[in-house]
Amino acid sequence: MALTEITLRANNRDTNNSRGPRQTTLFDSLGAAQRRHKRQRKAAGQENASIENSRADATEKAVKRARTEVPECTAERPQKLCEARSVLAVRRFGMSSAHTAQRYRQRQSLAMDSVFATSRLASLVSPATGVFQLYADTEPQRGVLPLACKYSAMGEQLALVDESGFVSVFGTRTADAQSDVSLEPILRWKAHDNSAFDVEWRADCAQMVTASADETLRVWDVEHQQCMGSFVGHAQTVRSVSWRSASMHCFSSASRDGSIMIWDSRCNKERVDGEYVYRPVNVIGHAHNLGSSKKPMRGKKGMLGGSVTAICHLQHNTDLLASVGSTSEIVKFWDVRMKAHVRPFALPTPAMSTLLSTSSAGRSRGTASLSLDPDGTRLYSACNDNSVYVHNAMMPGLPIARLTAPEFECQSFNVGTSMSTCGRHLAAGSSSGNVVVWELDRIGTNSSGRRAVLQAHTKEAGCVAWYPGRDKMQLATCGDDGVLRLWEENAKLAESAKIDPTKQCSWGVSQVVCSSAHR
Repeated sequence: MALTEITLRANNRDTNNSRGPRQTTLFDSLGAAQRRHKRQRKAAGQENASIENSRADATEKAVKRARTEVPECTAERPQKLCEARSVLAVRRFGMSSAHTAQRYRQRQSLAMDSVFATSRLASLVSPATGVFQLYADTEPQRGVLPLACKYSAMGEQLALVDESGFVSVFGTRTADAQSDVSLEPILRWKAHDNSAFDVEWRADCAQMVTASADETLRVWDVEHQQCMGSFVGHAQTVRSVSWRSASMHCFSSASRDGSIMIWDSRCNKERVDGEYVYRPVNVIGHAHNLGSSKKPMRGKKGMLGGSVTAICHLQHNTDLLASVGSTSEIVKFWDVRMKAHVRPFALPTPAMSTLLSTSSAGRSRGTASLSLDPDGTRLYSACNDNSVYVHNAMMPGLPIARLTAPEFECQSFNVGTSMSTCGRHLAAGSSSGNVVVWELDRIGTNSSGRRAVLQAHTKEAGCVAWYPGRDKMQLATCGDDGVLRLWEENAKLAESAKIDPTKQCSWGVSQVVCSSAHR
């Protein structure tokens, strides 16, 4: 039947003709079907509304029960509250589609994660059983300055090096706060004749490498405290060391002489006086020297100026090494496979480098430390302008964020930083003696403005290290007062330490601060 014929029959309203009653057209059938479907949807909507109302009433009871039964500082509380509130959203905001309800659950999850992270920061406490005071072996009354501390890859041990050249290894399981057992090293030996500035564990936790002011590095068998070899080549104090990602033989070191050296324990070695001595396989000289290819300034022992203060191997590309120096806030990225220039006074060219931010205009200030987040996408550099800059490790450029706090002071090159395993907390030492822990969002910035201030030390707090495991939240801090503190999450102990005046003198407590204006 043609469409014109259907239209004519629909418009024919003459009911008194000889053809009898009007015929049912296609448009009449469609209209009846639409009205029938509308009635069915209305009846189904009323039925669903009654079901959802009953479910929402039960959900409100579940929310109240979750608030009262689940402890505040456990991972189950945010998850249960978020699941209960997602059903309430359907009734309150008319969310009938599954996609809209999922988006609401995601927003609620982010909000609950933020609340949960804040409660965890407020629960950090350092009892007397998690404190160790360093003293000199020859002079028990003289304190010793700790210079670096690092956890092993599994988190079972914590290594600490000090200015006397000793290495101390601690267990990470702290005793009960009510017991009289204090924190004591399980291993301790003399590693260098001069100050040991840095320590780094190998991935298998069987060996570690130490960097010293005696211009050498040494690899140690931890179980037997035996030196496996000395690495010689630097002309001044070795400041930083970093193992190549997932490598058992290759690592890099940075020195005050301005050079970065690449080492491989499988080659460039010789036996001298019964000990293996290694030479570098690659040298990057004058890595952070200012100026052009003209003759640069000279420092001690005739070496070129511009100390390299910290280095860090990247994860997404194991051939790239990030470094910072004492001359500026710039982070440089080096390809360790490329040989440096051999021309006299020629400055090497990095593979990539970051740009100076507008906030750092004026006199150039150096950078004290460098930290990489667990995902390998963000780099955090603590600079001497009392700021921590956030960089994109995948595509370097201008800093994507800048973290500041009135409690954070970076006035020396010994102030360290450390990223937590979850990637939500950045800890930084401070020249004021406090330790600042910023709460980070999913992109690695402090958008909430919340931070925790750990009242940790009476002098500059230079060393910080997060526990690498996910079974607990633990932070190690060291200061120029010669004290090592282990911080753990315990809401009851944290509350009692803030109330009891007898504990305020020896315990470390945390205070959560929220900035009204943040960058």
